[in-house]
Amino acid sequence: MALAGARILQVIPRLDAGGAERTTVEVAAALQAAGARALVASEGGRLSRELEAAGAELIEMPHSGSKNPLTVLGHAGWLKKLIRTRKVDLVHARSRAPAWSALWAARSANVKFVTTYHGVYTSGGGLKRLYNSVMARGDAVIANSEFTAAHVRAEHPFAASKLITIPRGVDMKAFRPDAVSKERIAQLARLWRIRPDKPDLLILLPGRMTSWKGHREAIEAAWRIAKRDLPP
Repeated sequence: MALAGARILQVIPRLDAGGAERTTVEVAAALQAAGARALVASEGGRLSRELEAAGAELIEMPHSGSKNPLTVLGHAGWLKKLIRTRKVDLVHARSRAPAWSALWAARSANVKFVTTYHGVYTSGGGLKRLYNSVMARGDAVIANSEFTAAHVRAEHPFAASKLITIPRGVDMKAFRPDAVSKERIAQLARLWRIRPDKPDLLILLPGRMTSWKGHREAIEAAWRIAKRDLPP
């Protein structure tokens, strides 16, 4: 598909902190820069301004993360109408609940459907595996790492032939050492009570505050290192 003039609709519950949300905004900006029209159906969130600053359009879809079957069906009809009225060429789903709505809408409107598997979902049983499987039902299925791709192959073998791995990118310009002024470094040193004349143990764990990111483990590790209470 030629990107110039194409209309791409991404579907995601909210635009708050998270890898899927950040990727949505960055892909929308890249699409706009390539001459496409980037649309995002979502409840919105703190990244909405950044999305719109990139020239993309946020189309509010209330309760877009709901798992209620009636809500999911209602969203499917709403998305089908949106696809047709806005002449959408491709739908890209990034989360399971709205992905079911987006799948049915895209199939009904006869447009391409793409999904991104942003992480590993637990299955637990057949019903949960079926629910998760929507993320493997795209015409193309993107995994954000080889680890995730292996999980998709194991959980949804039918998707192996259409699976592609695209590692999560990082804008290195945002993390250049010279992008932080000496004044900012000094301010943080005072805030964190770092004494230049006394070595400290510093551990930086950038990530969303959620249990599976490992913050508890990092705190325990720091405590053990400080106390020299290391396992044999």
